[in-house]
Amino acid sequence: MSAQPQNKQDAIAVVPYRRAYKQAFHDLNMAWLEKYFTVEPVHRHALENPESEILDGGGEIFFAVRGDDVLGTVAIRADGNGIYELTKLGVDPSAQGLGLGRLLCEAVIDYFQAKGGKRLYLETHTKLMPAMRLYEKLNFALMEKPIDAHYQGTDCYMEWQGR
Repeated sequence: MSAQPQNKQDAIAVVPYRRAYKQAFHDLNMAWLEKYFTVEPVHRHALENPESEILDGGGEIFFAVRGDDVLGTVAIRADGNGIYELTKLGVDPSAQGLGLGRLLCEAVIDYFQAKGGKRLYLETHTKLMPAMRLYEKLNFALMEKPIDAHYQGTDCYMEWQGR
């Protein structure tokens, strides 16, 4: 999966997790979490331990890269029984507006479908309007927030309705 390059040097690719990108996963997500929210222990733990918190449980982390530069990231976390969470979507401010959020979310949706997932959900906040618009364009619909939601700082729960 890649964005349309203006020339070969501008090619952006979406790639799965590599240990070399672990710090970028942490830093890209901490930047937006610290800007908009109080970083909860559950966030910090997942960002510091992505292998055990996301990958080992059957999830994946994707990165939008251009050359050696990591421009964005997203994760899909497996909750079990075919239920997955789209989480930790972050794009470097210098790369926002290039469609990377959409590319990353589409990688998550493709992964979810390849795994035969039953439900794909996310938790977000209405103050993240660009993200909210993206999720709606990707056919995520607002649903009632479950009592056992993962994050205290969210006010929206959305589920993917399919393509």
